[in-house]
Amino acid sequence: MEGRLKYKVQQFKDALLNFEESLSINLDEYPTIVIDTLKSGRIQKFEFCTELLWKTLKVYLWEINGIDSKSPKMVIKDYYKLGLLSTPEYEQVMEIINDRNKLSHIYGKEQFEEIYQRVIKVLPLFFKVRDVLEAL
Repeated sequence: MEGRLKYKVQQFKDALLNFEESLSINLDEYPTIVIDTLKSGRIQKFEFCTELLWKTLKVYLWEINGIDSKSPKMVIKDYYKLGLLSTPEYEQVMEIINDRNKLSHIYGKEQFEEIYQRVIKVLPLFFKVRDVLEAL
C-alpha cells in the first residue's frame, strides 16, 4: 500500500473507531439535553467518517486502479463497478452520502431524527469497506 493511501486508511480507521465508541454509549442513562448533545456528536462523527470514506476510496481508486474520480458519488460508483460492493450496499452508501449532504441543511427535529436513525446503523458497511482497505 502506498504512503498516501496508508495514511488515509489509518485516518478512516481512527475515525471509525471513534464513531463506534460514541455509539456504545447508552443514551438511556442521561437527561434529554445530554442525549441531544450526544446525538449531535454522533452525527458529527458520522459526517467525519463519511468524508474520510469517500476521500480514502478516491485515493484507493487512483493509486491501486488508476481511476481518477472527482465527486463523492462518482467515487462510490467507481468503487462499486470494481465489484467491491453489492447493489444494496452501493445504494446504502449513496444514501449515506445523501444524508451527509442533507445534514447541513436540516433545521427540524423530525428530519434530524429520521437521518439519525439511519446513521446509527451504518457501522457494518463502514467496517466492510475498512476490511477491504486493510487487506491491501
